[in-house]
Amino acid sequence: MKPETIAALIDRVADVRILREHHVWAAAEIFGFDDLDSTMRRKFRALMEADALLDAVLSLAASADPPRSVGNVRNQRGHWVCTVRCDAAGNRRTATAEHADFAAAVLASLLASLQQPTVAHRHRPPSHQHDGSSSHEHQRHAQ
Repeated sequence: MKPETIAALIDRVADVRILREHHVWAAAEIFGFDDLDSTMRRKFRALMEADALLDAVLSLAASADPPRSVGNVRNQRGHWVCTVRCDAAGNRRTATAEHADFAAAVLASLLASLQQPTVAHRHRPPSHQHDGSSSHEHQRHAQ
């Protein structure tokens, strides 16, 4: 896993209005899709073919080593805030991301959970649009 690849994908997801299939496939590469057992690969492919991007992202979280889980999701002023938990050898970490698209918020927080703590503390200040139009992603951070 290359941290710059993770950071680049987080930035790409941050810059889109909604999560797209190619973002999830890129995340699958980061998570070592080819190293997953054949049952997990088939399940993931079936989810992607069904355009079930959120379910595919959640299957990546479950197959990560150590596994990740969504700890909290809330909608805050029209943006989804998702926290992913990772319990590794007694060391519990969380990563949080915010995005206007629910699946993108989950993927961004999942990717942030893979970063080294010093890298994951990067923060992008929110840019709010007051005209009622949909804005894309805003902030992310890891704790």
